[in-house]
Amino acid sequence: MTDSFQDIRVFAQIAKSGSFTAAGRELALNPSTVSKCVSRLEKKFGVRLFNRTTHSVRLSEEGKMLLEKALIVIDAMSDADSLKEGFSSTPSGRLRVYALPAFALFQLAPVLPEFLTAYPGMEIDVQLGTENIDSISTDIDVVFRFGQIRDSSLISRKLADSRWVVCAAPSYLERFGYPENPGELSRHNCLGFSLETFRQPWMFRTISGELPIKGSAKSNHAPMLRELALRGVGIIRVADFVVSNDMRDGNLVPLLTDFASEATEPLYALYQPQPKQAQRIRVFIDFLYRKFSHQTWI
Repeated sequence: MTDSFQDIRVFAQIAKSGSFTAAGRELALNPSTVSKCVSRLEKKFGVRLFNRTTHSVRLSEEGKMLLEKALIVIDAMSDADSLKEGFSSTPSGRLRVYALPAFALFQLAPVLPEFLTAYPGMEIDVQLGTENIDSISTDIDVVFRFGQIRDSSLISRKLADSRWVVCAAPSYLERFGYPENPGELSRHNCLGFSLETFRQPWMFRTISGELPIKGSAKSNHAPMLRELALRGVGIIRVADFVVSNDMRDGNLVPLLTDFASEATEPLYALYQPQPKQAQRIRVFIDFLYRKFSHQTWI
């Protein structure tokens, strides 16, 4: 039974990694062991699970069918392992979370020390990225996502609301002046997101549709735009949680507040449905709800 479960774990990891070698590294298994696990499964089911070439490893149709069932088995075993938490008044174990780099850097990282002090048996593994990942297939316990949620397979809990703000450094405004209305942004150096990687149009209450902007720099990373703005390069429009401290300290100045859109973007914590929610997940989400639910970032 132990060998069978290991074979399933190895198979699922190969499907996730797209490589026998990468799966072996992730599971600390040598290449020979990885190959034997797959061979045993293929012999057991009498089918080829992967289509292998010199450049890629892809699931066969039969492999895709098995992966669906394998993930259920792995999830069930993970739930069984987490039962040990129920025998302790203090949650413990590893928690893997996935978040936007900007949110993790400016909001999650500052509060994690307090959480880890309160729960010394916990270990947090923070994965960063911009993709809308599927937490079930990527072995992530909690996913933080902004915007409306359409994943019916995941449980979601709203933690906060975010707004988009326009701002610039005092040094830039001293040189080029304050825009008094959105139309005046056309004569300013506006630093936007790279359209090929992330699209967030500049919208205002008094303007129908998107306001075209231009500038000398772009990035797909909000912290990069923030750094450029702090150095007086230009005007930026980013989520309020990215620049909240800078604006409170006066290092960045809010602009066009009378024209700002009233739309908000909700922040959700998403996790897999379980017969009994893992204690480590519950205490983590409860902690963040207390930190963020009544907070106004700007």
